[in-house]
Amino acid sequence: MLNKIKTELSELLFLSRDALHIHIGLGIYVAAMLAFRRGPASIVPWLVVLAAQLANELLDGIHHGTLDIDISGALRDIGNTMLWPTVVLLVARRLGKKTPSPEAELQTSIAHAS
Repeated sequence: MLNKIKTELSELLFLSRDALHIHIGLGIYVAAMLAFRRGPASIVPWLVVLAAQLANELLDGIHHGTLDIDISGALRDIGNTMLWPTVVLLVARRLGKKTPSPEAELQTSIAHAS
């Protein structure tokens, strides 16, 4: 049933199944940031996407009643789903380290003024 829904959604949106993973992964990432009130530098939204994707792969693997996971397909799906949330997380964390806090900027300004 889940595969039928994915196929219909893919056809409705004129997207390949790979593209569907990318868009849904980003959608879950943004929804998790909003739901948990966390920014892109937080690992929490990233973990939500990962958990959702792993659950999706597990459901794909047991859709006929027995566990049969296509490892190469699962890895491709995980890579497609996690690519952009991972890039955003890493960039946000990198920029967060370079950006001084407002308090530090204020102290720097006061020190240069005196």
